[in-house]
Amino acid sequence: MNISTRYYHPSWWGRAEPIYVTTCPRDSTSKKGYISNLLFVNITAHSENGVFLSGCEGGMLSNLRFVNVNFTYRRWTNFDGGLIDYRPGCQGLVKHGAAGMIMEHIQGLEVENVSMRWASGGAKEEWDNPLEFRPSTVNNVSFLNFHSGVYAQ
Repeated sequence: MNISTRYYHPSWWGRAEPIYVTTCPRDSTSKKGYISNLLFVNITAHSENGVFLSGCEGGMLSNLRFVNVNFTYRRWTNFDGGLIDYRPGCQGLVKHGAAGMIMEHIQGLEVENVSMRWASGGAKEEWDNPLEFRPSTVNNVSFLNFHSGVYAQ
């Protein structure tokens, strides 16, 4: 599977995430959900933003696997970055630095043969880090043959 995502005006839902999975309820009357046993395999993605994996308190993501995945992160539009989009529901738009994969409220994550390439120079903001997670909400994580590096544009 080949994926290409880009930024649009912040009034559009989403912030160029090549993969976005959440159990965040749409509104305060919605029941919290659970998502489990997802496999992302043989994916190549070119994107202006990273992967977003967010369960919520009382609605975990569980048993997620990424196998043979290549991410290339590079800015090419002039729309502002630095936001996470929890819409609809939860927190709305939240200021946040760029990360290759943002994770919270996950029980079981396997990353195998995954590569993240980061463009250097020319972007309004530089990439902060390949992986960002809240350690107290992400458990049972396994990495095998994970690579992250910068490349010149």
